[in-house]
Amino acid sequence: MDQKFASTKLGTIVSGVALAAMGIILFTNPQSAMLTITVMLGWVLVVMGIVSLASALTRWSVILSTADLYAGIVELLFGILLVNIPGFFVTWIFILLGIFILVSGLNSLYGANALQALGLPRAGTAKVGAILAIVLGVLVLFSPGLFADTTMVICGIALVYCGIVRIVDGVRMPSEHRA
Repeated sequence: MDQKFASTKLGTIVSGVALAAMGIILFTNPQSAMLTITVMLGWVLVVMGIVSLASALTRWSVILSTADLYAGIVELLFGILLVNIPGFFVTWIFILLGIFILVSGLNSLYGANALQALGLPRAGTAKVGAILAIVLGVLVLFSPGLFADTTMVICGIALVYCGIVRIVDGVRMPSEHRA
């Protein structure tokens, strides 16, 4: 029992150090970190595509092998694209995020106008929030790279914080008790 508890303490401290180290990397070099994550995701998809294609070619079931064949082709092609042009996909993800925020803001503005037409209180606050969401969506659409870097920096700060908390938790855990 004591050995398991001690390894949990060490594991908590080590995982905290790893989280903090990843956070520092994301915080200090957000552009490279985002491209690296995208390329790694691409390689995962390439491997998954190859495994799906191999599974499709070795199965005797027509329905399952056809599904694996199509899934494998899509995974493999998308993975190859991610590996070869990661910057395009990082930008594209944030453009889609900007569109989502913009549409969400427009939908909220519609709802705020309905609240105002009904004469309900706080309709003005809802309208201000909706307009801020619309402005944020437009900003993300026109500057996806800036928001990608900002997102990575925020994630880096969060990882450093989580790492420090885990290290402190690990240090505060009681050591092995000897009888």
